[in-house]
Amino acid sequence: MGARFTVQQLLEATGGTLYAPSDFGDPVIDGLTIDTRTLKPGMAYVAIRGGTFDGHRFIPDAMEKGAVLSISDTDVPYPHIRVSNTVLAYQNIAKMHRERFDLPVVCITGSVGKTTTKEMVKAVLETTFRTHATVGNLNNQTGVPTTILQLTEDDEVSVTELGTNHFGEIDAIARVAQPTICLFTNIGEAHIEFFGSREGIFRGKTEMLRHMRPGGSIIANGDDDYLCTIPNAITYGFKEGVDVHAVDVKEYGLDGVHFTAELFGERLSVTLHVAGKHMIRNALAALTVAHLLHVPYAAALDALKNFQPGAGRSDVILTKRFTVIDGSYNCNPTSMESAIDVLHAASGRKVCIFGDMLELGENAPAFHARIGEYAKRMKIDRMLTVGALAKNAAFDEADAYASVDDLLAALPAILKDGDTVLVKASFGMHLKTVVEAIKEM
Repeated sequence: MGARFTVQQLLEATGGTLYAPSDFGDPVIDGLTIDTRTLKPGMAYVAIRGGTFDGHRFIPDAMEKGAVLSISDTDVPYPHIRVSNTVLAYQNIAKMHRERFDLPVVCITGSVGKTTTKEMVKAVLETTFRTHATVGNLNNQTGVPTTILQLTEDDEVSVTELGTNHFGEIDAIARVAQPTICLFTNIGEAHIEFFGSREGIFRGKTEMLRHMRPGGSIIANGDDDYLCTIPNAITYGFKEGVDVHAVDVKEYGLDGVHFTAELFGERLSVTLHVAGKHMIRNALAALTVAHLLHVPYAAALDALKNFQPGAGRSDVILTKRFTVIDGSYNCNPTSMESAIDVLHAASGRKVCIFGDMLELGENAPAFHARIGEYAKRMKIDRMLTVGALAKNAAFDEADAYASVDDLLAALPAILKDGDTVLVKASFGMHLKTVVEAIKEM
């Protein structure tokens, strides 16, 4: 059974009030959606208010498409459940659905690498179980409930990504997901504008632990100075003394890495066809989940060997003229330095196209300048920047561009055959258009 509810169950979950004709009865609701584009007859529509939109505007459209009712925070001339907060109501309904299932739920959070780690864990678990997982990065206050509401009787394990940029957000969505395994990737500077410090980010991320089910397990990056302090965690990383340890690391540039994983008395030979030493930690986390859920190591190693990152997450694109490292999906200081490490290991002239990293607060200019200094130390040949913040990283003032359009106009005269080009910035900088332009050159 998927996310089906009677109206009475929705009222129980939300504490709302039903406004409907006297003969409305107690029909079965065949799923919920917050997007009328995905609505099918028989579903309920939850009207969400966002920063730039109001889902209540689409209630008439939802009813026309066959919604049984809507869930809203105001009265509307259609059958509806009125609640004070539709996001909270949506979360509470998803929590009710989660409680129908007794299955392992792996919840993943951290400043960097959440989605890649989630995809690695999913790939490993799929070798043995029918695996439900977050699609893309639906990891926020409505994304996690959407993911949980997709659980069905056929699923044997769930992998859910939890994201945050404010205190209390992980607490809210972990309450919905109720993890049996809490996995932490790292504590970096992403969203430090809202948390104030790395210590604040650590407190925000570890809100997840309040909602771990009894008997659950914690997996934490033992190389991280904050995460290594979590009591009773299984640790992973490069440092001596961690529980799951990488040794004998060999890097092969953009072709990937090889290492030996020492875990629970075993020594496993691991090959990754993804670039960057930082990917090893993601693989160690996935192997730890495999151990806890009794996935055969041979199957897990094969899944990791065949793993490829998603678009915009440092995936390598070969064109007739260039090698492009596409990191356009997201960016923060930690992930940017890791991407520069990958670029450093590549062949040919090394060009970095770097756009603004957002949500870094008052120290944002210094964070960007740090990236420029790091790129120089790693002998990057050319640094092209886009945006008011990223210009602090430019080697030469002439290579600092105010906009993507300005950069695109200059790029054909700058790039040369055989260049390896890293393109990375926060998603809001829209550097995916730069990647596509380079592919067309």
